[in-house]
Amino acid sequence: MAQKHRHPVIDWNRMTDRQRQMKARAENLTAQIALDQHREHDRANKALFASLESVLAQLAGTPKAVEFFRLFSETATQANAKRIANHPDCPDVVRNEIAQRIETAGATRGHEGVASAVPGKSVNASEG
Repeated sequence: MAQKHRHPVIDWNRMTDRQRQMKARAENLTAQIALDQHREHDRANKALFASLESVLAQLAGTPKAVEFFRLFSETATQANAKRIANHPDCPDVVRNEIAQRIETAGATRGHEGVASAVPGKSVNASEG
């Protein structure tokens, strides 16, 4: 059985000038809504960041500090993880984890197919 040819809900090719103007206004309103939501999201992020130093001071030396820095470092790029490790409040255990991650990534990148290297040991025979 042959299917009936259905016309689109809105035939964009057959709009009147008035309909085109209405469509343009709707698009502008949609863009404004998106921009307003983006600005609100930025304000919320800035509010969180404004409290960050205070929160870090309260977490200093606690297991929550380790989890806080661990979570941020695990989700960060390698370059940002290095920066996180340099933060004065970053716990040593997290610094060590970041160093290990960087070392492992370097060993993997430098030697295709090699999953890990011995920490502190050079894998290049010409070095040493």
